[in-house]
Amino acid sequence: MGKYIYSLGNVGLWEASRPLLWPLVLGFYWKLGLDPLFFGKITAIVFSIGIIALTYIISARLFDKKTAWIASLFVSLSQTFFMFSGILHSEIPSAFLALIGIYFFVIRSYKYSGLFFGLAFMARFFQLFLAMPLVLLLCYMAARKNEPLKSLLNFTAFFLIPTIPYLILNFILYGSMFYPFFLQAFMVKYTGWVFEQPFYFYLSALVKENVLAVFSIFGLAFALRKYDSGKYALALAFIAGFIPYNFIAHKEMRFLIPVIPLLYMLASYGLVHSVGLLKKRKSLVLFSLLGIFIALSAPGLRFDSYEDNLDFFYDYVSESDVGNVWVSNPAFIAFSDKKVDELIYYPLYDSRKTDSLEQNAANANLILINTCDIQCPEKDESCNNRHSAFIGSLKRNFSLEGYAENGQCIYYIFKKVYN
Repeated sequence: MGKYIYSLGNVGLWEASRPLLWPLVLGFYWKLGLDPLFFGKITAIVFSIGIIALTYIISARLFDKKTAWIASLFVSLSQTFFMFSGILHSEIPSAFLALIGIYFFVIRSYKYSGLFFGLAFMARFFQLFLAMPLVLLLCYMAARKNEPLKSLLNFTAFFLIPTIPYLILNFILYGSMFYPFFLQAFMVKYTGWVFEQPFYFYLSALVKENVLAVFSIFGLAFALRKYDSGKYALALAFIAGFIPYNFIAHKEMRFLIPVIPLLYMLASYGLVHSVGLLKKRKSLVLFSLLGIFIALSAPGLRFDSYEDNLDFFYDYVSESDVGNVWVSNPAFIAFSDKKVDELIYYPLYDSRKTDSLEQNAANANLILINTCDIQCPEKDESCNNRHSAFIGSLKRNFSLEGYAENGQCIYYIFKKVYN
C-alpha cells in the first residue's frame, strides 16, 4: 500500500479496509530508494524497544519501580510480543503510539494524549477501543470537576487532527467518510473463519504464555478499588481493548499485542501488591515466581520466526516482467515493484467472488494462487464447486508456469497464453 500511495497507483496495491499510517511510513522508505522491508523491520524493532520502555515509565509513574521492572520483564519475555517485534504488521507501531497516548493521559497532557491516540487509530482501527473509555473517563472527571471540560475538548480535537484528513479522503474516494470502517466491520464478521477459535482462546493462551498473567485480575481490582485517574485510565483501556477481541471469531495472538503491555502492567501490580500482603518471605516468594516465569518463558522465545513459506512466489515474481497481476496474497509482491490489479480474496472469497473472477480472468496476464488464502466459507455450500470451476477454467485457458504443494496448500502460477 505504501508503494501504491507514493507511486500514485503504479506500483503495489490498495486495500480500502486498512488504515494508512503504517503504509505511509513503509512507503516513504521505498520512495527514498531504501529497502522498505529492512528499514521497516528496524523501525518495528525500535518501536518494540519503545513499548518496553513506555511500559516501565507508565508503571513507575502509576505504581512503583519494582512493579515497573517486572512489567517490563513480562512484556520483553512475552512469546507473542518477542516473535512479532520485528515483523511488519501494524500491531507494534499502533501499540507504541497508543502507549504514548496513555502516558500523556496519565500526566494529564490531554492534547498530546488525543493526538497520539488519533495516530494509533490511523495505524490500526481497533485502537479506537482503547481511546473510547478515556473519553468517558474525561466526561466523568469533568462532571466531578476534577478536570475542566476543556480537557475533554482538547483530547477530542487533537484526536481528530490525523483523523479528519483521512475521513475527507474517504469521502473523495468512496463517497462516504466511513466506508473503510464499514468494510472492515464486514470483513471481521464474514472473513477469517479459517482462524476461528473458541471464546476462551485468548484467556487460555495468555495463561500458557505467562501463568502470572492471572495476577492481572488482582491488579484490576486493586487499580479500581480507589479512584485515581491514571490507574482508572490503564484499567479501563485494558478492559475495553481486550474484551472485543474475545467476541470476534478470527483470533490470533498477534492481535493482542496492543493490550499486552496494559495486561502486564496490571499483572505486575497485582503480583507485587499480593505478595506484599504476605507476612513473611515476601522477596523469596516474589523472586521464586519470577524465576519460574523466566524458566518457562525463555525457551519458547522465537525472534522473527514467522515463516510464510512463499519463496516459490517471491522467486518467480522477481524475475517476471508481466503486468496485470492477480494474487491471492499481497505478500507475493513484497520483494518487487509490481502492481496488483486483483486481490483474489478481497473482500470476501465466496460464490459470487469466484463467479466474478472467472468472468474477468481474461483481463489478467499473471495469476498467482495459494489455495490456503482462498478457502470458502462453510455456510456457502456452492462455493467449493465454484472454486473448483474457477481453478479448472484457469488450467484450461492459461499456461501453468508453476505448481507446488506445501502441506494442504497448493501453489499455482498461471500465465496468459499469447497466440
